Order: sequence, then C-alpha cells, then structure tokens
Amino acid sequence: MVWAWTYLVVGELVAVNVGLVYRIIMAQRFLETDTNILGILVIGLLGLITDYAFKFSYRLFILWMGK
Repeated sequence: MVWAWTYLVVGELVAVNVGLVYRIIMAQRFLETDTNILGILVIGLLGLITDYAFKFSYRLFILWMGK
C-alpha cells in the first residue's frame, strides 16, 4: 500500500493540472509557503489515515492471523 500511495503522488507530480500536488507545485512557484506546508501535511495525514484504516481492517477481517 505504501508503494501505491507513493506512485499516486509521483503520478500527480508528472501529469496532472489539478489536485493536491499541483497546488503544492503552484504554491512553490509563487512562494506561498503556508499553502505548501499545508499541502505536505495533508498528504502525510491522508497517508497516516490510510495506514491506520488498513491496519484496522486487517485486524477486523483476518482474525485468524494473530492467533
């Protein structure tokens, strides 16, 4: 899942004209540091939420693995 998230961000960096990474790039270009930092924090928070969601679903649906 980590690789999928990484490829999603890289894909946005390469070929998109809208989206979170595009906003970060535009903020960098126009020296809007607050927008840039907020975008980076949002990406990190979304990654953290995704990680916890998968950990929770793993424990919930695969009960026999931990025993």
